[in-house]
Amino acid sequence: MFTFASALKARPATPGDRYAIQALMRYEQRVHMHLDWQPVEEWLGTQPFIVAERRGRVVGALVCPPDLPDVAWIRLIALADGVEASQVWEVLWTLARRDLAQQPGLSVAGLSLAAWTVPLYEAAGFGRTHEVVTLRRSLARPVSARFAANGRRPPIIVRLAEERDHAAILRTDAAAFVSPWRLSPATLHAALAQADHLTLAEQDGRVVGYQLTTADGGAAHLARLAVIPEAQGRGIGSALVAETLEHYQRRGRREITVNTQHDNKASLAVYRRLGFELTGERMPVYQLML
Repeated sequence: MFTFASALKARPATPGDRYAIQALMRYEQRVHMHLDWQPVEEWLGTQPFIVAERRGRVVGALVCPPDLPDVAWIRLIALADGVEASQVWEVLWTLARRDLAQQPGLSVAGLSLAAWTVPLYEAAGFGRTHEVVTLRRSLARPVSARFAANGRRPPIIVRLAEERDHAAILRTDAAAFVSPWRLSPATLHAALAQADHLTLAEQDGRVVGYQLTTADGGAAHLARLAVIPEAQGRGIGSALVAETLEHYQRRGRREITVNTQHDNKASLAVYRRLGFELTGERMPVYQLML
């Protein structure tokens, strides 16, 4: 246990802390929650899942267990009103870093969804490495063109995914993404369970890409688009996105959004070609190699 001069104490969370943590997330103002596929509470029992106490009251929480061997995302920072953010962060991060440092080659990543998180990341030595940008497209406009593979290659077939396709989706995702954007099999299975529209792209009988879209009310969100490296540049991502746009137009949705990295030129080109526009929303990504 780590004790700070201000009588703050940090310790690993236990199942008995569940309601105190939920109260922090629900009622306090300074709460950072990662754009995650699993509720924070499901990480209880993994470490680092740290709480800070003052006089027996939970006043802070930090959740950053590694989901893969090489990266740990900060999934929750929650601070009670009336406490100094830097002090609570110091006791939380000191204990969390001690746990994380036991895994060689691990990097820690965190989104900055609110300005108050930036001084905390910087105080711990995190550097700003990326920005996640958001694009939006109205579904009132028709899809201007269908995208097909070069005529010298087998045609692209886009079809609905089935449960028997999940293993192929996991292989495709692992091949298409690099750290810190790769998902563990457990997290990807959680994502698949929440999909509203899940399709595969096949070429010459082989799965070469997939997309996963969620929906809420009149809007849809393209949450995952992956094409295996050796098949990129053939119009496969465009074919998956175009089919998704047409699917939601038929269902009467109003708009669709997507996030990508600000420097992912290939991804941005696909979305812009299909009528997406940048919204101006930018979410910085901070990383620290331990």
